[in-house]
Amino acid sequence: MRLFFVNMHKLWGGQSAVVVLLAGELKKRGHEVLIAGLKDSELIKRAAAAGLRTYDQLELRRGFRPISFFQDQSRLRKLWSEFKPDGILTNGSQDTWACALARWRFRVPAFVVRWRHNSFAIGAHVFNRWLYSRLIDHVAVSSPEIAPYLTEPGLVDARKITTFPPSTPLEAYLSAQPTGALRTALGADAAAPIVLSVGRLAPEKGHETLVRAWRIVADQRPDAKLAIAGHGSQQEALETLIKDLQLERSVHLIGFRNDVPALYAESDLAALTPIAGESFGIALLEAYAAGKACVATDVGGVKDLVLHGETGYLVAPRDAEAVAQAILECLSDARLRDKLAQAGKARVLERFTPAKLADVAEGLFAKLAAQRSK
Repeated sequence: MRLFFVNMHKLWGGQSAVVVLLAGELKKRGHEVLIAGLKDSELIKRAAAAGLRTYDQLELRRGFRPISFFQDQSRLRKLWSEFKPDGILTNGSQDTWACALARWRFRVPAFVVRWRHNSFAIGAHVFNRWLYSRLIDHVAVSSPEIAPYLTEPGLVDARKITTFPPSTPLEAYLSAQPTGALRTALGADAAAPIVLSVGRLAPEKGHETLVRAWRIVADQRPDAKLAIAGHGSQQEALETLIKDLQLERSVHLIGFRNDVPALYAESDLAALTPIAGESFGIALLEAYAAGKACVATDVGGVKDLVLHGETGYLVAPRDAEAVAQAILECLSDARLRDKLAQAGKARVLERFTPAKLADVAEGLFAKLAAQRSK
């Protein structure tokens, strides 16, 4: 099959990562995949580095931008007339509207699948009803927890929803070894515990809750260090909060990193504390693959991987005290951490490998292609 994947995000994150991963897996199976995105986006850079065909001339601008929108329509028409896709996979609001309308307007004989990666509520207004009932053939979700946001408002019939099991390239995490660089950068001695949180610095990721929780952790474990890897719009706000809580010596914003496997290998515990929108948490997959236990908040599909008391600790979102107590309990018991970590790794290898994701997606695409050819 000839498959067209598109994503509107400029920064790197779990959504972009899994798009590149799926494209790569399908390419190995003989499918031709073209990935489209924004110019100079991490998606395009990493897709190209992975040997995938890319297109970076779409703008996919947010808000009401009619000139830009119709320019994207023209670009899609020309691109598709040359590439002739059998299927189109969209991943965000802007790219879904652009592609769904272009497919409809220009009568492109390809199916459209909208992959929803987050658990935000969806407006049931007339435009979305038209989009989901007439312009999209099928919806993929990254967790069963997302499906009710589509079925309960009557936007999509449950029979038109398929769960794509999230995944990430696992090899680097399974074989990761500590280098000592993180411990040195944090000023942590050999016995000091390190907690690592990886993710975009965005409001919905809940870093504020984690930092407030760390004030409680630091009072009981002043030797412990929290490293937050990622970049985004919350950088300055988090820097201010860290300063206000007098946590400059124990909480470190270490920026966007390309050595995440090594960071996990050098850490004692992983934390992911979203407050909204999280579909699953690719960072959790990475942490478990690297052999680390996880503390997380119960948002969206996080519970698909973090089973409370079995593979990690799952607490209520925005509850800084609960997050702190879970972290403290894990830090105080190395055997507990190891037990949770091993159970988490086993769950990842059983259910969330790249091959599992490709199997499900390939099967769905083949079924939809066959339906459109009738």
